[in-house]
Amino acid sequence: MNTTAITSNSLPGYTVVTSGDSERETFEGITIVLLSRGGRPFRKEQIQKLAQMQVQEILSVENPGSDLDGLTRMMPTLKCIVMPDHLSTGEKINIAMRESSGSHVLVMWDDMDLQIIGKTGRLFAMASEQDSLCSVPVLMNARKDSIPIRLAPVFSGSKLDVIPLGSVKNETPTLYPFDYCGIYNRAKFNLSEGFDPKIRSPYWQKLDFGFRAFLWGEKVQCFTGIKIAYQNEIPHDDITIDFSYKRFFLKNLALIYKGDSCHLSIKSILRFHLQSRMSLFNSFKDYREIWQWVRVNTYRFQLDPYSLTELWELE
Repeated sequence: MNTTAITSNSLPGYTVVTSGDSERETFEGITIVLLSRGGRPFRKEQIQKLAQMQVQEILSVENPGSDLDGLTRMMPTLKCIVMPDHLSTGEKINIAMRESSGSHVLVMWDDMDLQIIGKTGRLFAMASEQDSLCSVPVLMNARKDSIPIRLAPVFSGSKLDVIPLGSVKNETPTLYPFDYCGIYNRAKFNLSEGFDPKIRSPYWQKLDFGFRAFLWGEKVQCFTGIKIAYQNEIPHDDITIDFSYKRFFLKNLALIYKGDSCHLSIKSILRFHLQSRMSLFNSFKDYREIWQWVRVNTYRFQLDPYSLTELWELE
């Protein structure tokens, strides 16, 4: 077993555990990243099942104290990444993307079952050929009933709603990957800056990722070639308006697009202050940080959030 501690100025510290040489060449294909929701008794059996699909690389995201020696000895394709408990799901995915060798990365949870009918290699090849930042597979409950994965943004005045839509077809756009589950283009993911670690709420973190993808000209799409079933209850998002929402609001909903660039509205700081219930000093501090971020990326934006929803097909 080979253990390597990793430190980075941009990412939290973590440890990589492998069966031998940790230096692996990049390849065109899919790496599977397995996130841990905790408490699953058959995690080892699931990893073995994935390994039998002849996947070139499996990354298992582990919590401190996990028993990894037996797993990595048995499977040379397995790499375990031990991360601090306090990290958000998005932060963990950011780290996993850095450690992945595949051109595309399938992110799923350890309470999910990958449903493969036919040749695995061909399905994964089809998935990696999708022209999108993220391709979201069909998700099913434990009874194998499909659940809504096609999500659309709708504005009622200035209030944002996200509504589930039916009739999922291949390459149909969806606002964000449900439960983070999807096949990510690793290069495009890194260029998109990934998930914002300062947004702690999973719901607003996913929404921020999806909005940024579309506002920067990328795509998040449904992919019907792969199906994944939950083995336990499907988690529900907490959509509470909190600090995470405030950061999401400034980075996405407060934008104005003119000409070929985007900027923050002067009025947005007052609107943000009224909604945030924070002190004016803290509101201005957060506003200034996001203002600088928007200024750096001003020419990456191709439209504003209201224009995005107007172009969205709701049929």
